[in-house]
Amino acid sequence: MSSAEADRSLAGRRRRALRIPANLLGRPRLRTAEEAGEERHASWLELFFDLVFVLAIAELAHNLSGDLTPAGFVLFAALSVPVWWAWAGYTFYADRFETDDAFYRLAMFAAMLAIAALALSVHDAFHGGSAAFAAAYVLVRVVLIGLYARARRHVPAARELCGRYIVGFGVGASLWLVSLLVPEPIRYGFWAAGLAVELATPLLSSRAIARTPYDTSHVPERFGLFTIIVLGECVLLVATGVSETSWRAASLFTAAVGFAMVASLWWVYFDFTETSAIRDRRPWAGQVYVYGHLLIVLGLTSVAVGIEHAILEVGEGPLGAGARWALCGGIVLFLLSTTAIHVAARRGGNVLVPLGLVATATGLALAGGGLSPPVLEGLLLLLLVGKVILGAILGGDSTVPATEESEPTGAA
Repeated sequence: MSSAEADRSLAGRRRRALRIPANLLGRPRLRTAEEAGEERHASWLELFFDLVFVLAIAELAHNLSGDLTPAGFVLFAALSVPVWWAWAGYTFYADRFETDDAFYRLAMFAAMLAIAALALSVHDAFHGGSAAFAAAYVLVRVVLIGLYARARRHVPAARELCGRYIVGFGVGASLWLVSLLVPEPIRYGFWAAGLAVELATPLLSSRAIARTPYDTSHVPERFGLFTIIVLGECVLLVATGVSETSWRAASLFTAAVGFAMVASLWWVYFDFTETSAIRDRRPWAGQVYVYGHLLIVLGLTSVAVGIEHAILEVGEGPLGAGARWALCGGIVLFLLSTTAIHVAARRGGNVLVPLGLVATATGLALAGGGLSPPVLEGLLLLLLVGKVILGAILGGDSTVPATEESEPTGAA
C-alpha cells in the first residue's frame, strides 16, 4: 500500500470514528499526482469563484475610463497586478489541492468576499482609500496562506513548495500590512515591494514546482476562462457605449466595428495562443505563459475602454489621445504577449509578422491623431483580421504540444 493510500485509509477510519462525513471535513491531496493522465476541467466552485472577478475587472475598466492620462494608465496597471495575482494564486492552489469538503468551500467563499472588497476599493485606492485596498488584499493573501499551510500539513510530497509559498506570500502580505502604518505615498512603496516578493516566489521555486506538478490541461483552461471574463467586459462596454449615445447610426456603426475587433481578439487568443509553453521542460517557458497573461488582461481591458470611448466620441472629430492609446496600446500589449508565448513554446513561424502588426498599431497610436473613431477602429480591425487569416494559413494550433514533452518545471 502506498503512503498516499495509507493516508487516505487512516483519514477514513478517523472520520468513521468521529462520525464526520467526508464531504464536511476532507483533507488536501495532490490531485495532479493522484489523477495523472486523467482529463480535468474547471469545477463548479472554480467557475463560481471567477464570478467575483467580473466585478474586479469592471472596476478596473471604470477607473481607467475616467482617467486616460499617462498617470491614469500607470495607476490602472498598478491596481491590475494585485487583482490578477489574487486570481492566479487561488487558481494554482486549486489546480493542485482542490477538495470538495466544507472547509475548502468556506475558505473559498471567504476569499471571494475579500476579493469583492478589494474590487470595491479599487476606485479610491489612490484617492484617499488606500487603507481599505491594502486591508482587503491582506485578507485575500491570509486565506490563501492558510490553505497552503493546511496542504503542507497533509501532503508530505508538497511540503517544500507549500513552505516556499507560505514564506514568500507571507512576506509579501506582511509588507502590505505594514503599509497600513505609514502614510501615502510611502505606503505605495510597500505595496510594490510586497508584490515584487510575491511575483518572484514562483520564479525562484522552479525545482519545487517540478516536484509538485500542476495540471497542464487544466491550467490553460482556467487562464482561458479568465480571458473570457475580460472579453466579456469588452462586450459590456460596447453595449454601454451604444446605450449612452441614444442608439445613433454613427455610434451603432462604431460599436459594430468595435465588436468585430473583440471577436477577432477572441479568435486570435483561442485559436493561435500556444498552450504548449505550459508543458515545456524549460522553467522560463511556463513563466512566460503565466505572466504573459497579465499583459493580455491589461491589453484587453484597455481595448475595452478604448472602444467605449470611440463610441462615445464618434461625431466629435478625431479620437482623443487617451482613447487612441487605450485602443492601440491595448492591442500592442495583447500581440506582444501572445507572440512571446508563441516563442516560449518553440513553435515555428515567422514572428516578424506579428511584430510588424505591433509596429503598425504603435504607429497609429503615435500618428493617428487626425483619425476619426470609426476609421481608427477600422484600421485596427484590418490588422486583427490579417492576424487571423495569416494564422489560419500558417496552420496555427494552440493544441499542438511542444517539441519535447516532460513534466512541467516552472509556472506557479
